[in-house]
Amino acid sequence: MNARDDRRAELIAAAVADDLDDTESAELRELAASDPTVDIDIAELRALTETVGSRGPAGPWLEFSASPDLRERVLGSTGDSVWPPRDRGKDAPRFGGRRRSTGLMAAAAVVGLVVGGGVVLGVDAFRAKPEQPAAAITGPPGTLGAYEQVAFTTSRPNVDIEGGLVAHTWGTETFLDMDGISERGPYEVVLVDRSGTELPSGTFLGSDVTIECRMNAAVLRGDVTEIEIRSSDGSVLASAQLPNT
Repeated sequence: MNARDDRRAELIAAAVADDLDDTESAELRELAASDPTVDIDIAELRALTETVGSRGPAGPWLEFSASPDLRERVLGSTGDSVWPPRDRGKDAPRFGGRRRSTGLMAAAAVVGLVVGGGVVLGVDAFRAKPEQPAAAITGPPGTLGAYEQVAFTTSRPNVDIEGGLVAHTWGTETFLDMDGISERGPYEVVLVDRSGTELPSGTFLGSDVTIECRMNAAVLRGDVTEIEIRSSDGSVLASAQLPNT
């Protein structure tokens, strides 16, 4: 990837975001005069970003199609043949300025279409990654979107379980990181509410390696008093008592 390709992609990303100053606008016009594909890229990327925005934050999965030419130009400008882009290390080019946090990759990141010319892209693609659940939100137990650490008690000395909960408007999400559960199972995760009602939150199989799970149950965090992980014979492998909210 050369400096010209860097600058081309940066100007296109800024144009899609309507964030060009006068000097950059003149530079983009000059570039477009010698490269007609610049205006084509901007138009296609704007159309796709408007489609995303029109569906709203709670919108369903969206399926985009990109022309092969646009795909190749996006890949060429980023210097990658795969998505997501690889970490280039300490020598990677860096950009400063008022919007360069979006910078070079903004157009490709918004579209997400460089894989195979088309990709199904959900709104969750723009949210926190599973390994960093709700890292930016804090608060007491029951705070919507905040990660709540949970202490588990296990019935087997070789089993180690770490995890937590995230409260949502639609229910409660459980994060589990488990070692020492090598027997096949299956195992069931159950949330118990204030009335003693048991709400299933998913199942998993044992493994010789660390098991990482995200489970969901249709019960509000404020109603949950306990989590249980049960073996296939119904015995409790691990449990956690939860504070009131």
